[in-house]
Amino acid sequence: MMENKNKQLGLVSRPPVVVVLGHVDHGKTTLLDYIRKTKVAEKEAGGITQHIGAYEIEVGEKGKEKRQILRSAQDDFSTISRKITFIDTPGHESFAKMRSRGAKVADIAILVVAGDEGVKSQTKESIKIIQEAEIPFIVAITKIDKPTVNLEKVKNELTELGVLLEGRGGNVPWVGVSSKTGQGIDELLELIILLSEMEELKADPDKPASGIVIESRLDRFRGNTATLVVTDGALCLKDEIRAGEVSGKVKILEDFQGKPIKKATFSAPVRVVGFESLAPVGEKFFAGKSEVEVIKPAINFKKFVKELGKKNSEIRIPLIIKSDTFGSSEALEEIIDQLGKENDWTFLILKNEVGDISGSDFKIIPSEKTLIIGFRVKKKPEINNLLLTDRNLILVEGNVIYEIKDKVEEIVKQKFIEKPTEEIIGKLEVLAIFNPVKGNQLIGGRILEGKVQNKNNFYLMRGEEKIGQGKILNLQKNRAEVLEARRGEECGLLVSGVKEQIEKGDLLVFFKKI
Repeated sequence: MMENKNKQLGLVSRPPVVVVLGHVDHGKTTLLDYIRKTKVAEKEAGGITQHIGAYEIEVGEKGKEKRQILRSAQDDFSTISRKITFIDTPGHESFAKMRSRGAKVADIAILVVAGDEGVKSQTKESIKIIQEAEIPFIVAITKIDKPTVNLEKVKNELTELGVLLEGRGGNVPWVGVSSKTGQGIDELLELIILLSEMEELKADPDKPASGIVIESRLDRFRGNTATLVVTDGALCLKDEIRAGEVSGKVKILEDFQGKPIKKATFSAPVRVVGFESLAPVGEKFFAGKSEVEVIKPAINFKKFVKELGKKNSEIRIPLIIKSDTFGSSEALEEIIDQLGKENDWTFLILKNEVGDISGSDFKIIPSEKTLIIGFRVKKKPEINNLLLTDRNLILVEGNVIYEIKDKVEEIVKQKFIEKPTEEIIGKLEVLAIFNPVKGNQLIGGRILEGKVQNKNNFYLMRGEEKIGQGKILNLQKNRAEVLEARRGEECGLLVSGVKEQIEKGDLLVFFKKI
């Protein structure tokens, strides 16, 4: 019945779009690299010559019989596509940012967990993102070629987080893989195909294309360039196209290997040149004149200084972000904003743009210390001289978003936060005022915190206000001179240097230089 309805609607099966998420250094990149190098090479010599954020592979025939048994008698097996499209994002921050726009970015997720390390903080974040996206997923336990692998430990940790694997009372498929030896890779790909068949992914090849923008960048030679994944319909050269509030016309259409094509259908990853400005990452795109005519004027992605009144943090860090793609820019801004909230810092984003770091980026820099993030970009030659001569310019470079975050956090603590020059050692409440001695003041009090030592310096506090500063000339307990008194004890102090008259109820805060 469903098959007949699909035929009436012109729907056919489409390949799945897959995203790989997990903790940094758990093998996500090496897994994708292995699949890309081995499976693309099977299809066409030379493989991928350039990175466009997504690629397409074709699964071999050897798993067909196994899948046919596991399909639970679903119909029309012969029409099921054997291709898989992988989205190669900078990390789960970028994936989450795409989802925040309401786009269904992927059909299936792979949760990567290292067999020798187990569940980590970003593993937990990835599980949350997958659950919020409400998409099926497969657990890939990586690095199983290592002798320190502990599969049971990994499974137990996942169970504690509510991820119930097959064989342990749940229905989440899992497979152990090694990107070094290739063990388990074919089984993982077969699981993806099986899962996609169960999802019954359908699309119409005869309608105008729609899909998701997964990368956007400014190419110095060709102009605004976007990487798209077509999830429905067909995208053709010279089609009018829009994504969010950005429109244009397809002037150049290339497949994921950078080869010119005239038409792309689902679930193909393609590179498009022709948007009037940078297409926003994570937005749905639509082709066809009727879709583009309702567009509003394009907006510019450049961001200027954020209002200071929204935050009360004392630590304010002027910041410029330069990155390789639009998706990276958004992911970086998201993680920097999170870092600021965690530490009560205010990052003043002067500029967040795609492209290499050049002299023009420094024209808006204030006279104070400024942080520049360069993510997967190059520096113009003149930048090196600026960095050598201007100590207020601090450059952070890297290729991994979480490494950038760690570097920024370390630099802010070292360069932007003034280290304390004083250490508070004790506090005393003034209980009594006695006759002054030769112009100095004689008081009695009780130590509330820490200790007081003879000859200590102190601040005079009245309520929340600091009204003066002085020094102990003589410290006594029970009318005998002592070197120190501690918390809970009462003592008498002869103090000097305080211009204000000390009053009962005042607080003396004692400190020493460090």
